[in-house]
Amino acid sequence: MIYLKWKLAQDHSGTGPEGPIAEAGGTAAASWAVDAAGYRIGYASDDADLRGGPWQVTEQTEAQALAFCQGLYADAAVESDGTISGPPSPDDV
Repeated sequence: MIYLKWKLAQDHSGTGPEGPIAEAGGTAAASWAVDAAGYRIGYASDDADLRGGPWQVTEQTEAQALAFCQGLYADAAVESDGTISGPPSPDDV
């Protein structure tokens, strides 16, 4: 798994690089974590082609992705599948 950080197309909403990565033969998924500037953490398969597209996509280490998420939710942790846990759903509180 590759950790990614990208800026959403329209700051706090809009599209990300998931579609173009899938079209190039990889897989990508967004996480829950979006900061005030519109940057998001996401995940991609090891074979993902990150070139092209209008997004500012940068590869992150696990530690960088976790630190970003912990800046938004202090209890964020890396799960066994590599994803990063987020805040509980309001329905679970």
